[in-house]
Amino acid sequence: MYLKYAARHALVVLAAVPAAALAQSEPCARPTSVHASLGLSQSDRADAAINNTQYQGRGPQLSVGAAANVRSLCVEAFATGGAHYLRPLGGGFGSERVLDGRANLNVLKPVAASADNRATLAIGLGAQGILAGTKHSFADGQNTSRYRLGVGSIGPAFDASFRMLGGRFFASGSVPMLSIVDHPYVAASSLAPEGLRVATWSSLRGGSGQFGYDRPLSRYLTGMLAYQVSGLRYDDARPVRALSQMLTFGFRLTRPTERR
Repeated sequence: MYLKYAARHALVVLAAVPAAALAQSEPCARPTSVHASLGLSQSDRADAAINNTQYQGRGPQLSVGAAANVRSLCVEAFATGGAHYLRPLGGGFGSERVLDGRANLNVLKPVAASADNRATLAIGLGAQGILAGTKHSFADGQNTSRYRLGVGSIGPAFDASFRMLGGRFFASGSVPMLSIVDHPYVAASSLAPEGLRVATWSSLRGGSGQFGYDRPLSRYLTGMLAYQVSGLRYDDARPVRALSQMLTFGFRLTRPTERR
C-alpha cells in the first residue's frame, strides 16, 4: 500500500516539475508575429518521369510566415516559393524552368525552457505541402513538356531558440512520416492520369528546416537572417530527388508585449 502511494506521489511530482517550469516561461520559442524575407535559392533536381539527368540552378525566393500562442500551444505557419532556371549537370541536354512552393503548419507544445527563458524547446506535429511545376525544354529549344510534383505530408516537428549576442538563434524542422504524392509518370496534359499515391517513410524520405539569427531593430521590428533547406527522396517507378537551399534576409513584426 505504501509503495503504491509513494509511486503515485512520485508521478505527480515528476509531472508537476516541468509544468511549473513552463508556467514561468514564455510559452513558445517564437512570439506572436508575422514575418517576410527575400533571398537566393539553389535547386538540385532529378526526376525520372522527365529523364535521369540531374539539373541545377538558382533563382529568387520569397518567404512569409506567422506565429501565434494559442492556449499554451505554439502555432506556426510558413510558406515559401520561387522560380529557378536549371541546367543539366555532367554534359546533359536541354533545360528546365521550375516554379515551386512549400507551405508548413506546425502545432507545437513547449516541453523545456531555462529558468531565465534564454533557451526554449517545443515539439509537436507538422503538416507540409509541396508543389512544383517543371517546364522542360529539349535540346532543340523548340519542343517543351510540362511535369508536376505534389506532396502533402504529416510528421513530427520542433522549434528551438537560444538568446545570445543581443539577439536570438533559432532552429526548426519537420520530417514527413506519412505522405500523399501526386507524381504522374507522363507529361501533364488533359489526358494525363492522376498520379496520387500513399507513401510512408520507407519510400519517401526527406525533411525541411531552417537555422538563423534575429535581432531587435526597434520596439516592433526585428531583423532576420536564415538558412533554409528542404529535400526529399521519393523511391517509386519514376524516382525523384530534390534539394533546395536558401539564404534569406527579412523582417519580423512583433507584438510589443511579446517582443524578445
